[in-house]
Amino acid sequence: MITKHGGVVINEVEVEPLSEYVIEFLTAQKKESPFLDFKYVIPVDKDSDFPELAKDMFAFSNYGGGWILVGWEEHKKNQFVPVGLPEEYNLEPAVLQQKFESLSSEPLALGYTEFTKDFTSVFLKSKDDFKIKIGSISQRFAIIFVPPSYSFLTPKKDGKYLIQGKERIVFKQGDLFYRRGSQSIKPSNHEIQLIKKRIEKENYRISFLSGEPDEIEEKIYSNIFEFINFPKFVYSAEKRDYDNASVKMLLKQEGVFPEFYFKFKEWNKRIVTFENLFDNSNPYRKLVNADTIIKEPIWDWIKDDIKNPIIVEILNRELRHHAIGKHLYIYDKRTRLYYPTETDSRQEKWRSRYRNTTVTVAAKMYAEQLQRSIYWHTAFFPEILQINDKFYLRILPTFLITEDGKKPISDFLTGTIITRLSYDKYNSSYLNNILFWIHQLGESKDIAIKDYITISSKPVQLKSSLGIIFDIPSSEFKLDISEEDDPIDDENGEIDEF
Repeated sequence: MITKHGGVVINEVEVEPLSEYVIEFLTAQKKESPFLDFKYVIPVDKDSDFPELAKDMFAFSNYGGGWILVGWEEHKKNQFVPVGLPEEYNLEPAVLQQKFESLSSEPLALGYTEFTKDFTSVFLKSKDDFKIKIGSISQRFAIIFVPPSYSFLTPKKDGKYLIQGKERIVFKQGDLFYRRGSQSIKPSNHEIQLIKKRIEKENYRISFLSGEPDEIEEKIYSNIFEFINFPKFVYSAEKRDYDNASVKMLLKQEGVFPEFYFKFKEWNKRIVTFENLFDNSNPYRKLVNADTIIKEPIWDWIKDDIKNPIIVEILNRELRHHAIGKHLYIYDKRTRLYYPTETDSRQEKWRSRYRNTTVTVAAKMYAEQLQRSIYWHTAFFPEILQINDKFYLRILPTFLITEDGKKPISDFLTGTIITRLSYDKYNSSYLNNILFWIHQLGESKDIAIKDYITISSKPVQLKSSLGIIFDIPSSEFKLDISEEDDPIDDENGEIDEF
């Protein structure tokens, strides 16, 4: 029997909920089930039928978690086929998160990622009953992971929208939903008892460490880091008539690095940024018409439902821009950050919780599945979260496979390689992986992005009454990220200890 430790178990393999392995497993399904739904697009616009989707999310979470595949259409009753996302479809994960939390009684950290995949031998029937084959053209899709709740998850307000001018009420405040087959329904008394038992088990296994949980005080390190300094103002102005290539060239001439990853968002034909556009020496000022510059308090934007996602996106851009400046590569397809290598392996120094050490961040290996050599890289997803009035950086460690030490590759076989790497290291080094990447971004200090953003290098700590009775105290428990844990001597020839 496999016990869950924070990932999910698919075919007796424990993996991250949005890993390639999970995506391959789910995209092979054709029907909806208690843990899977299919959608064509995710509606998040104002007055959209988002409450219909939220109802499914409440049901999934109370059931024990589930996924929603996006980019599928129903061919016949409960038979879904992949058609891909519309070309104009663009969903910011922060918008989805905010939209759901505006309805939910408790915060729920949704997972969202987009991926491309080739589907062959898929047939659709047209209105004239002719079969149309979808070839092996790569299509864009998305997937949402709805994690299990740790309490009864219910709406905090009514979920309603207009359809053909009439108001449809999908749920009322306090309604409880559960998955029965492929339906999201109000649970029976028996199903309510099942939810209670699942919640007890989820809370009982809240610790990520191995052992026998008991009702004792336990300190838990999270993978989120609080913003301790935040931009006070937002600057916006009309963008001058520059295309992206011209913007890159201009920023490069001004000494901006990296000039190819912009620290601004284009919105309503304006550039929105935290850079001071009133400063004549600021290179971003050259991108706008100076007489249209506006300076506004950032909280005016944060409190605005339409403008809030723009702030979150710019924060994400600032963080990624900062990371690239630390010589990390960015894989745009999944927004993963990683170190490239031009040799058979690459090591990076860092100051761990216990001493200075060396970490292997990339290495060449022979993959039997591919019958050739490839490179594995430790990597991470950085994501900005807003919880109430506070902002946090969330670090999600993972692995990435490249062809030559630089160029990422992604398909089912490479997904199985990542799954095995993740399975071997998930429990033993998860915390140190997180702390390693925070160290790299902040160089052993808090992460400072210019003078307007500072992110704490210390993870948010939680206290739970459900811990491990014979556990080693957190202060004494050692987790190592690296297989090679060679200490680095300081100038006095001694090993630095924390």
